[in-house]
Amino acid sequence: MQDKQESGSSAPAVIGGGRPRSKKDQIVQAAIKVFLENGYASTSMNRVAAEADVIKATIYSHFKDKEELFAAIIEEVTFKRMQADTPEFEQLLHSLPPDEFVKLLTQKFRMLSQSAEYRALLRVVIGESERFPELATLYVKTVILKGMELASGYFAKHKEMKLNNPLATAHICCGSFVAWLIWQEILGGKNFKPLEFDDVVIALQELVDAKLAIDKESSA
Repeated sequence: MQDKQESGSSAPAVIGGGRPRSKKDQIVQAAIKVFLENGYASTSMNRVAAEADVIKATIYSHFKDKEELFAAIIEEVTFKRMQADTPEFEQLLHSLPPDEFVKLLTQKFRMLSQSAEYRALLRVVIGESERFPELATLYVKTVILKGMELASGYFAKHKEMKLNNPLATAHICCGSFVAWLIWQEILGGKNFKPLEFDDVVIALQELVDAKLAIDKESSA
């Protein structure tokens, strides 16, 4: 069966401010819907093409295979969404003092935790990684390693924090939020032992404040 021809009469999709969406963006948005509704195993390039209103060859002109397309939706649902309202996000993070850094980091994690798409993405990755281990690999490379490098780089740069292991500190900060999301939202822990996101934020802020206070006393 031949792929359908792309429609020349339909108006181009647009992004928030009215700018026409590129074919690649159009495909990624369609893929997000199809992958997150049907899972990785049940998603085919034909289904994505139908949702995106393009022929399958158009998808392959942008993505070499299904795995590369899934990597693109991981990046879109995570880091691109986090950076959408914060131009030069990474440069901004590194310029902030420690307390402001923690505030911005928690703001971005809060945004992710409230995203139905991000929660659905985690369910797909966790639920299908045993059968498709490449999903876990993609998530680790696209999200976890990038996030850890960003946070540990900040901690290493800011010597005034006097941290012996910036990578371990980044693991504690980022891991706390991810663990909360998986436990409370993905696994339904909120139905048995509810813990508010704000309580995790406050606890982390208290740790940072306590560390800075101890350092200030020891240097006095």
